[in-house]
Order: sequence, then C-alpha cells, then structure tokens
Amino acid sequence: MSTNLSQTTSQRQVLQQRLVLTQELQLFLKLIQMNTLELKDYLEEQLIENPTLEESEDAKEKTEESSNEEFDLSNIGDDRIFGNQDNDVPHYSSREFFDDSEEESPWENRISSDDSLIDHLRWQLHISDFSHEEKEIASTIIGNTNEDGYLETDIEEVAHTYLNQIQGMEKSNNQDQDDHIDNIEAIINKAKEVLNKIQTSFDPTGVCSRNLKECLKLQALDLGYPEDSLVVEMIEKHFEDINENDLSNILDAIHDSTQEIQEAMAVISSLEPRPGRPYFVKDSEKYIVPDFYVYNMGDELQIQLNRDFPRVRISNYYKNLIKKEKTLPPEAKQFIKEKLEAAQRIMKCLDEREETVKKIISKIVEVQSEFFAHGKEYIKPLILKDVAQSVGVHESTVSRITSRRYIQTPQGTIELKSLFSRRIESSQGKDISFEKVKSIMKNIISSEMPESPYSDEDISKIFERRNITVARRTVAKYRKILKIPSSSVRSRKYKENKNESNSNN
Repeated sequence: MSTNLSQTTSQRQVLQQRLVLTQELQLFLKLIQMNTLELKDYLEEQLIENPTLEESEDAKEKTEESSNEEFDLSNIGDDRIFGNQDNDVPHYSSREFFDDSEEESPWENRISSDDSLIDHLRWQLHISDFSHEEKEIASTIIGNTNEDGYLETDIEEVAHTYLNQIQGMEKSNNQDQDDHIDNIEAIINKAKEVLNKIQTSFDPTGVCSRNLKECLKLQALDLGYPEDSLVVEMIEKHFEDINENDLSNILDAIHDSTQEIQEAMAVISSLEPRPGRPYFVKDSEKYIVPDFYVYNMGDELQIQLNRDFPRVRISNYYKNLIKKEKTLPPEAKQFIKEKLEAAQRIMKCLDEREETVKKIISKIVEVQSEFFAHGKEYIKPLILKDVAQSVGVHESTVSRITSRRYIQTPQGTIELKSLFSRRIESSQGKDISFEKVKSIMKNIISSEMPESPYSDEDISKIFERRNITVARRTVAKYRKILKIPSSSVRSRKYKENKNESNSNN
C-alpha cells in the first residue's frame, strides 16, 4: 500500500515538472515571435495584469550608458534554452536599455503591409534545402493552404496535381508519359514526406495541418510532449470530449487523476487553433521600427538590439510578503504565489529570448559581413538550416526570430530575412548566392548592345563561360523577378525609341 502510494506520488511529480517546463517553453516561443513593438505592448500589459512585476525606476538613468552596449560576433555558443543557469550572463532585470529618437519616422521607413502567411511559407521554401521535386510538391501544398494555416486539399490531390504538371511539361516536350502512371503511389508517399517536413520544420508550428486535431498534436509534440504522453493521447483519442469540455468520458477511459487531466486540458486549451493568425492582414500602413542595428566601428561590425520596451523586475514587496505565510489568508497567499511564478517565468524567458536572438543575429551578421560593407550583390548563400545548425537551435526558431524583423545597416533599413539567399553551384564547386546571380544578370543586360539584346539562351551561355550554371528557363525566371523585359521586347523598344528620335530630328 505504502509502495503504491510512493509510486503514484513520484509519477505526479514527473508530470508536473514537464508541465512547468512546457509553460516556459510556450512562453519562450511566444516571446521570440514578437518584434520590438509587440514585446513592448506585451510587457506593458503584464505590468498592469501582474502586480508582482514592476518597471525599474532607474531605466531612464541607464539609457545613455546602455545605448553603447554591444556584443562580440565571435561569442557564439551552443543553445542553452532552459538549460543550466549557473553562468556569468546577467539577468534580464539587470540589463540596460536605450531609447530611440523621438523624431517622426521618415517616409522611407513606412511599409504598406506585412507578409501574408503564404509569403512567409514561400520565403522559407525558397531558402530551404528541399530538392527540386520537393519544392514543386511543397509549392502545391502551400498554394492550397488557407489564411488560417490549414491545407484545404487531400495529399492525394496534391500528388495528382504535381503528376499532371509533370505530364503537361513532358507532353509539350513530346516525352513518354506512361512511366508516371505506375508511379502515383511513390509520388503520394513523397508528398506525404514533404508535408511532414513543412509541418515539423516550418514556422508557424502546425501550419499546413489537415484538421484541428492534427494541428494541436503537432504543437504538443513541438512543445516536447512525447507520443505516449497524456496530452497527445487526449488530443488523439478524446478530441470531441475536449472540444465539449467533457471530463466525465475522459475520466472513464483514462485512469489518471482528475488533476492531471485538468492540467493536460489546460495545456491543450493554450495551443493555437489557427496557426496563421499572426499573419492576418492588419493595418494597411505602419512604420518600420528596426529591431537591430549594425554599424561599422573601425574595421569591425557592432550590433545593438532595440530595447525600446519596459525594463521590468520582480517587486521586492511581494517577495517579502510571501514569506509571511502565517499572516496571509490562504486565497491571498495562493494568488501571490501564482503571480510570482508567472513573473519568474517571464523574466527567465526574456533572458532566454535575448540570448537566443543574440546568437542568431550574430551568426547572420558574421556570415553576411561583406554585404554591410559593399552592398546587396555581396550577400552570401545562407539558409535557415545553416544558422540553426551553427547555433544549436531548431530551424523554426530561426524562422520565428527573423520573420517580421528589420535591421538598420550601413546599406539602409532592410528586412532581416532578406539576408538569406539560396545557393547556386558554380562549375568550380563554389557556391554563390541568388542575389549575386541577379546582380551579375543585371550587369550583363546593361552591357548588351541595345540593337541586338541578349536572349535568355545567350545569358545562360555567358554565365557558363563564367563557370556558373544557370539554365535558360532559370534565366527567364530571374529576369521576370527583376522585371526585365524579354530580348524581343527590349529590341522593339530600342527601335521605337530610335525611330521616334529620328522623326523628332
């Protein structure tokens, strides 16, 4: 009897420990998705809702000193999210801040709108290491994803759409299509693999789910719950009961305690049923507020984080008050305890957010150092996976931190994600970036004889002579991205301008 009771207590402790960790992880994932303005709003809201949090009174006094805070690009360590806290990193509450100028933002710092969910997914796909076939299938999946983040078609339909595209191309090239009839099962399996890659590595978590149950399960797994956990079991087997908030049926089927089931339901209710929500179209116009600053100091690049948000700390008054347990009513004691725990989670997650952001931004700036000195054509190949592996975080974490963020540089204020560029291999085995290829293409076309402009095939051959392999149809695609007309249109425009000039003379 005593042994059974001891085992039950031990199991409950493990479950509670996991739930506390997950609350921190949930908050961390929420915070890293926030840009500077959103974090400012969140902290101001917490200062109102949580009495144990207070704004540090000396924040303004520290402003001037903190505006010079910089960090070394070489100081890039392993990921330490919720790891050992026994280190020399100062706590968030002791860090310093600087204020932005109060001058009105210039017109060039205004943008019309944020990227849509589809734009965000296509950007991640563009810089992914998917194969050509996987990108084609993924593009079909993304194209059939609605603004809530759900895939609106069956995976079999995705496979058939991709197969029809292949057959259409081969028909135009008079190639044999019969081989693909027997390959539909293989394509369906490939489509399932691609969908799984998107669901587990793209941001936001749970995107491209086929239903709410799958969406919630993906988020629970992302939070660290294993397949055999109570949270996942309840999502998979008792989804209807959860939806109706019916504990009785769950209690009859699951032999865990009522408290454990209620805790699991609280976790499930905190998950996002519409993963596309952060990308809903909001204001038609907004100001760009840089989240990061990069500037040259001598021969080195220095980085600053925009900390234009409240500097918060835990109130000493409530810390001392909770120690007077005997004089406090039970309800007051429980209320203060819960608010203090919430405040501690916020402080800890703010620390973790800052450390993770620093490592990721440092790595990006380190790789793209030539861009800051010389401009866009010096951007190097860089994808989310490169940064994630280097600093020891998941790809989706890098995507969350780089999405909807702006960085002020010697080359102007730009979107952080514009510093990513996929690889294009040269015949010499060296990789060059997509941006470099576009820059070279513009130079090639600007140097052509206007009466005899280069065709796409000509440009492809010029690239080949420069030991860069770019197919003709890829040249055509890049030319359209650059909004450069075809050679026939350029030739016609030149002749029209020449005739008009002669007639005027």
